[in-house]
Amino acid sequence: MNILQALCLGVLQGITEFLPVSSSGHLALAQHLFGLREPQLFFDVAVHVATLMAVFVVFRADLLLMLTDCLRFFSRTPSAPSIPASADSGSGVRMALMILVGSLPTAVIGLLLRDVFQGFFTSPAIVGLCLWITGFFLVWSRWSRQHRKHLDSPNVLDALVIGLAQGAAISPGVSRSGVTIVTGLLLGLRPETAFRFSFLLSIPAILGALALEIFHLSGNYPEWHIVAVGFFSAFVVGLLALGLLRSLVERGKLFYFAPYCFALGTVALVIALF
Repeated sequence: MNILQALCLGVLQGITEFLPVSSSGHLALAQHLFGLREPQLFFDVAVHVATLMAVFVVFRADLLLMLTDCLRFFSRTPSAPSIPASADSGSGVRMALMILVGSLPTAVIGLLLRDVFQGFFTSPAIVGLCLWITGFFLVWSRWSRQHRKHLDSPNVLDALVIGLAQGAAISPGVSRSGVTIVTGLLLGLRPETAFRFSFLLSIPAILGALALEIFHLSGNYPEWHIVAVGFFSAFVVGLLALGLLRSLVERGKLFYFAPYCFALGTVALVIALF
């Protein structure tokens, strides 16, 4: 991998990580077209961490609220403290707990099926099929308004279901942001709540993926300046893309990306034939 390829992949990650078109699917296809036959998993994790930093910047108020509320909650005297019933009661503790619950199925899927999903990165056919799955999810979002209950906070069952959706997005071609936001909308969450919970839930998942990758490093990974170019380009472009996605979710326009996913999925299937 050279610097130009790293720049292109970083920009691609920054755009596609947040827009519901699967960043991992685009990276897998780009690596195939660039002739990078070995999975560039270290680089892939690095650019995902870059977009994670963008999440930290955008959701810094939510993260600070959770941190301060959790510290306040656990520093209280043991007089049967209770978790507030809704986000409106000022509970960063409740949101943190729901993120923990939602992270459990993602962790189980990631740990048990890591090697299987790792092999998918070199299969354009699987990427294509997964992009079609993402497209169907986005089309489904058009009917989310019929299921909406205007909930301001997910409950335990909601968190588990959204966590399962996030676990499925380990496969390249399945958009993590797309399937988790649409799942939240179908469960009755308000658009802003589904948007926030989707990206707050991504933090433990990406940190876990980074930890696994560091643990399994084999010593065959790109030079530091290649990784740096990809990292900073993904971070800057990711900040811009995240703001755009917020607007699209609030306006109920996620399904606009379905034709693109179907088209790219078809291209991937054609590539697999040659």
